[in-house]
This record gives sequence, C-alpha cells and structure tokens, in this order.
Amino acid sequence: MMPAMRQQNGVKLHALLEGLMDVSSLSPVADIAVDGIAQDSRNLGDNYLFIAVPGTASHGLDFVEQAVASGASVVLWDGADSDLGKKVDALSNKITCVQVEGLQQKASEIAARFFNHPSHDLNLIGVTGTDGKTSVSHYIAQCLDSRLSPCGVLGTLGNGLIHDLKPTGLTTASAVDVQHSLANLVAEGAGAAVMEVSSHGLDQGRVSSVDFDTAVFTNLSQDHLDYHGTMESYSEAKSKLFEIEGLKSAVINLDDDFGRILAEKYRGQLTVYGYSTTADIGTLESCADFIVYAKSLKATKHGFEINVVTPKGNGYFELNLMGSFNVSNALAVLATLLLNNVAFDESIKCLQAITPVAGRMELIVADNKPTVIVDYAHTPQGIAAACNAVKQHFGAGLWCVFGCGGDRDREKRPLMAQAVERYADHIIVTSDNPRHEDPQLIIEQIVNGLAEPDAAWTNVDRREAIGYAVTHATPDDVILIAGKGHESCQIVGDKYIVFDDRDVARALLDARDAGVNG
Repeated sequence: MMPAMRQQNGVKLHALLEGLMDVSSLSPVADIAVDGIAQDSRNLGDNYLFIAVPGTASHGLDFVEQAVASGASVVLWDGADSDLGKKVDALSNKITCVQVEGLQQKASEIAARFFNHPSHDLNLIGVTGTDGKTSVSHYIAQCLDSRLSPCGVLGTLGNGLIHDLKPTGLTTASAVDVQHSLANLVAEGAGAAVMEVSSHGLDQGRVSSVDFDTAVFTNLSQDHLDYHGTMESYSEAKSKLFEIEGLKSAVINLDDDFGRILAEKYRGQLTVYGYSTTADIGTLESCADFIVYAKSLKATKHGFEINVVTPKGNGYFELNLMGSFNVSNALAVLATLLLNNVAFDESIKCLQAITPVAGRMELIVADNKPTVIVDYAHTPQGIAAACNAVKQHFGAGLWCVFGCGGDRDREKRPLMAQAVERYADHIIVTSDNPRHEDPQLIIEQIVNGLAEPDAAWTNVDRREAIGYAVTHATPDDVILIAGKGHESCQIVGDKYIVFDDRDVARALLDARDAGVNG
C-alpha cells in the first residue's frame, strides 16, 4: 500500500477536470478542493478524491462505502450499468459523486494534475516488451544512478529509488499510483527514472499522461492472450508507448520481427537507436537512425566477452551476466545510455559493473551438489532462452522445473513444454501460481505439448518437484527452476502462501548429502 501524499492547500475539482468533461455541469461543486487522491479504497483518507473505475472482477464503486468511512469527500466514477447509477444515487447524500465519461483513460491526466506533472521533472525512460523489461530497467537504473542524481525504478520488483524499492505487486501500477510514485521520486531528488510499461498498463491508459523521454522495446512473443485475445491486439498495445505525446527517442531490438516493424514505423517521428546481437547489420540499416551491435561475442563461464560497435565509439567489454538474451539486454542499455548523452567509455564501464536482478538467472551454488538457477521465465521464448543459457555456459545435464500460472493465457502452456523439450535433459512439470484453476489440469495441458509426454515427471506440489530434481541430479548437473523468480508467495485460490523458489532450493540443497547419485 502506498503512503499518502497530500497537497497542503488542496486542488479544486475544476482544475482536475477542465477539458476532460463539461465543467459547466460541475458548477455546484467545481470549487471543492481535495487534499488527496486514490484509486484503491484502502489508500483513502480525509478529504480525498476516489477514482472508481471497472476492475477485472469488480467496480470501484463496490468499495465506495469504505471510501466514505475513510473520509473521502468526492468520488469520480464511470459506467453504463444502471445498478451503478442506483448505487451512486443512494450515496449522493454522503459524498459528492461526479460521473466522468471514459474515466479510466482520463485517470492518468487527473492524477498528473494533482501531483503537478512530476514526469516533467525527470529524465524518464519507459521499457516495454514481453521478456526482459525488469532486467533492462534495472540495468539502466544501475548505470544512471549517482550520488549527485539518484535514479528511480517503477516495475515488477517495486517502485522507488533503485536501492530502496517498495513492492507494489504490479508491473505497471494504477494511473494514480504511477503519478504518486513519480512525485515521490522527484521529492527524493531523483534526476532520472526507468519504468517498466506493461501491455495492460498501456491498454488501460495508466501512463497516457506520463511524459517519457525515451521508449525501449525488448521483444514480442506470446503472452497475456487471456487479456488481449490476439497477438495483433497485444502488439498494438505495446505500440502505444511509442505514440505518447512528447516522446523524443526510441531504442528498439532489431533482432525481433515486431521490433523492426516498430523501428520502421516510428523512424522519422522519433530518433531511433536500434540494437542487434548480429554483426551482419546490412539489412537492418534502413530500420534505424543509428545501430548498436555486437561485432563479436564469446561465452565464458561467468558471462560474455563482447566487441561492440556504436555510433559514438567501438570497444570491448566483459559482461558478467549469463544468457544471450542478456547480451541483447546489455546492448539495449548501451544504446539508451548513449542516447542519453552518457559518454561511450563511461557507458562501457557501467556495463561491466552491472549486477544481476533478483530472480533473473540467479545462481545458487553448493559444494559437490548440483547448481541451481532460479529465473522468472514464464513465456515460451523466455524459458527457451533460459534453458539455452544454461547449455551455453555450463554444457551440463539440464533439469528444468516449471509450470504455468492459472487464470492466465492457456494457449502458451503446450508451447512452454515444447520450448523446454528442445533443451532439457530432464523435465519436471509442477504448479506455478494455480490461482483458481485445478493445478493438475494445468499440468496436463502443459504435458500435452511434449513430443514424449511420458518422459516428464509431474507433481502438483512445487516443493516436492524441486526436491525431486535436487535429490536426483548429479553434482555436475544444473537445475533451472523457472516461472516465479523473485516471487515470495504462491497463489492458490485466493490464498497467498509463503513460497520462494530460492529459499526452497537452498534448504533442499542443504538437506542433500554430498555425492548423492542421480
């Protein structure tokens, strides 16, 4: 829950809503001033404005009684359901109710006005894509952070200054919380911030009044079709980041099919830096104004040795991150730094110093026991990249423990299995966050994607599944535990059960006798 931020003298309704609705209809209440604003009824306080919009399972108005009890003085709402109108009528003697058509898409601007447009005071970089958003965001923030001007992050691991993140549970928070977080960063002296921007957040207008300076695109693969329905709709949502008014520049992955489409579409409107892990960029030169690419790269036990070519200098650096996808991530970071006027030599020093992000190819090593790697990979492309990274750096027997989330895109489940089958020597399918689905049924849908389903070992109990791998793998093997990464809970029904893959793996490794045969 985000701590409250109040405006000392309040902000009048007409100032928040002018141009967003017919303010003449506000005449009886136009000069009402509110001291705070929230979209979550749990964050309300005395004399607050409550923005009530439809959610996945309920409408904000379902919590308006709680809003009244918390001291809120005004509720903005929208919706065509006649029952909502009746609910508002019943509350009109307790709280000022104002209907705003299209409120969900306007909430970002309302919140921006309340918090005095905090993004104007930041060098703000937005990162979108299916995989890699968190890593790229944190790597950029690590490089931009300094004592003179700290850098903030908004995303999956939390919001705040890079070394002091407050968890939110969302990749892109609500429109109000985004503006609130940006305002907090400004108050804390941040000069720059990096924000993960999800397709849901873009589609629902949560960042429509955020002033980004640079937009970064990592890649596009199948995910979130439970929400978007089609890949076309999903890709259109991602494109919206590059259409936000005031955006100056873009950094785009030219190794990605959709990335090339984006680059060609927005070149001319924006300064486009492309990046590529291939040295043969002849066919890519028409896509971007400038290209950052790896002339050569060599995998090592701990990462990569890379020779890079950029419009601002060429050079060599060592990347202490595993996986070819992290080479791509590092090039995205380098392009972003150069675009933001960080000198080439300084950018290279920053890249050599970046450290892994929690739950992203996180290594757990114990003497004379199998190596464990915990990663957040939860898409077909992501888990294939993680498996390939293990083979690339270790060349050992690979055990992969994974599942798929319930109440999410079901079409990707067999695709996840096919991706793992291409690389893993041993496949263990288990529960991820089953939520309100039958975990056994999810496992069956995953296994149906395997060419040899009988080769997989299955168990709905994630702890037992990880334990099976730890017990049976040889000390030379590598166990990849994929899907949950940094998460500290497993969601079963409506319950959040404490469960961290990293803690479970360490405990099971400690319990294993050295030298157990696989």
